[in-house]
Amino acid sequence: MKTKSYKRMMGVTIFASLLCAASIVWIITQSYFISTQSGEGCINWHEDLYPVQMVIFIGRLLFKTSFYALIMIFLAKQLKAIKNGVLFPSVNTRIMYGIAACYFIGESCSENLSTSLLFDGNTGSFIINSDTWLYTAVLVVFAIIYNIAVKVSEENNLTI
Repeated sequence: MKTKSYKRMMGVTIFASLLCAASIVWIITQSYFISTQSGEGCINWHEDLYPVQMVIFIGRLLFKTSFYALIMIFLAKQLKAIKNGVLFPSVNTRIMYGIAACYFIGESCSENLSTSLLFDGNTGSFIINSDTWLYTAVLVVFAIIYNIAVKVSEENNLTI
């Protein structure tokens, strides 16, 4: 089904995938620099906070890259489904929930990077950002709506 909408969707998918790939490369490069260099903007390991610092560092690296990778997978599966005449593939519902979870964990770790890893004081702090909670809730709501659309689409296919 090579319609004008499909071609537009392909362009958006390619553009968004390139942005996601660039973000993944940036996160990996930044994480390498933060963990291997010394000086300002690099990890100041503290014996008392070492487990928390490791969780935040690894969580940011894994979950932020997973977030962008899942977006690329979602778009690719959506594009393939549209090509096959399916508007809402059911596999994308689980991917959307994964996107929401990865966003929440990755962004929470990213927000705490400067206060828990890069600080040079005696105590660190843990930041809870209300925007992260809000955006995660919006992503979950979209996943729920998408799941409803999958069920309605499947029901409509059975009645035709």
